[in-house]
Amino acid sequence: MSLYWEQQRERSTVAALHLMIWAALFFGRVIARIILLPIVGYFLLTSPRAIRASQHALRRLLARNPTLHDVARHFYCFAACAIDRLYLLTDKHQHFRIEVSRPAEVVELAARGSGCLLLVAHLGSFEPLRMLGTTQRKLPISILMDRQQGQMLLRILERLNQDFALQVIDAAQRGPELVLQLKESLQAGRMVCIMADRARAAERALQVQFCGGTVRVPEGPWALAAALDVPVLVGFGLYRGGRSYSAHFELFAERISASRQRRAADLQAWAQRYAQRLEHYARQAPYNWFNFYDYWFDELPRRHRADELCGDEMQSRVSLQHTQDNRDT
Repeated sequence: MSLYWEQQRERSTVAALHLMIWAALFFGRVIARIILLPIVGYFLLTSPRAIRASQHALRRLLARNPTLHDVARHFYCFAACAIDRLYLLTDKHQHFRIEVSRPAEVVELAARGSGCLLLVAHLGSFEPLRMLGTTQRKLPISILMDRQQGQMLLRILERLNQDFALQVIDAAQRGPELVLQLKESLQAGRMVCIMADRARAAERALQVQFCGGTVRVPEGPWALAAALDVPVLVGFGLYRGGRSYSAHFELFAERISASRQRRAADLQAWAQRYAQRLEHYARQAPYNWFNFYDYWFDELPRRHRADELCGDEMQSRVSLQHTQDNRDT
């Protein structure tokens, strides 16, 4: 599953990305979206793994067998969100219609000015959520992400919006340093955004039920939430077509609790609850699902499935040994 994702390579060169960005910003959104059509066609011809992943996801989310048109629409939705990200990053948000769903408890939490976690996913676009926080609500935002992943794209995003670089907390830092920086951001009243839907092969993960199958989600967000003891929100920015997006915020929990005796089971329960909210919004906007790799555990080839099982078993043994060592001392 995540093994396939990690084997993907960035196909675009720096020059090609800069050309696309220049065309989008110079010619405008209408022309940029026309340019996307041959790009989508190219990926339909050259990306069998992404096509297969799209078919697997759409079959579950649409509850029917997807057509080639469905897959093309899926790819185009992804590309359109990527282009729109350029405009939102360069403060051209006035060109978009963003419908906001923000329950009273979320408004109250924002008014308090206290730090919190915002869990997001590769569903739709994060930019409407970030824009609403930084531009309209004046909420300071930090983004937890690994700078080693997608360095080329990250550099371009930082050039487009210098404030973006200041918002990033590098997830590749050592554990104590990372936790310290997170605590400092939260104590300053910042909203720290963490992706919670995608686990890498070497990452500690939890297996949850999602859209009728088993998937692996990272354990890290839940372990951090339990350790930091702050409110947790979930957020989804869904592309609705044309110039329209809908931004959804929910108060997921005032606190994430995980007892020492039942830590694994407690984290598992929180992750499963999150998977249910993710499924709710993914079914609302199925073409917004942007995990283009073999995401469902039961759809992996048997050999890779065995690799994932061995990895999870090894993690469990290390965790049990660590617990035993602590008891012995």
